[in-house]
Amino acid sequence: MSSNQPNTALYVKNLNDKVNKEELRHQLHALFTTYGRVIDVVALKTQKMRGQAFLVFSDLAGATAAMRACEGIVFYDKPMVRDPSQEHWSLEVVDVNK
Repeated sequence: MSSNQPNTALYVKNLNDKVNKEELRHQLHALFTTYGRVIDVVALKTQKMRGQAFLVFSDLAGATAAMRACEGIVFYDKPMVRDPSQEHWSLEVVDVNK
């Protein structure tokens, strides 16, 4: 799902799906604002999208800084970790326009 051309959107997975959607959005915003200006956080509670979120940054530098800095962070008792079998990060830059 990752794109050859990075952009300002981050895809986050392995989130605790027991957390209230609004609290999840608020806490993700608070965490990722450390790395740059977050324009939007999209977290859905549908069966297919639970435990996942998209964060949109105002610039690529913020998105890249967040991606690099958040390796191994435990967020509501669930880690954002590298998946060696897939050779990608649980937190990765994606193209939400596809």
